[in-house]
Amino acid sequence: MLAAKRADAREMKTSSYLTMLVHNHVRRSAVLPPKELDQLRVTCAQLAALGRQLRRFGVPNNAAESQACELRDAMALVLREVEVAREATAAVVRRNLISWETGRETGHA
Repeated sequence: MLAAKRADAREMKTSSYLTMLVHNHVRRSAVLPPKELDQLRVTCAQLAALGRQLRRFGVPNNAAESQACELRDAMALVLREVEVAREATAAVVRRNLISWETGRETGHA
């Protein structure tokens, strides 16, 4: 059954998927499945934490070499984490666009 495949792709029970599909259609809303909404919340929390970390690194121009090295390492970590957060958010958006708007099958993008 197509609905079961689509529900599986979104890691939902078929009945929950169909309920959400009907709800979104009837109310013309774009409610995310709980798991995907949780993923976005986690991503937002990660980005907020990264922002707090960045604000802590107000290293002056005359910082010692050890401080500069520590800052470079921290910035490399931040860049990796931001990329992970960006990829997670893009995957959720991609799944929603493909599954809810076009009706095409999706995997775990």
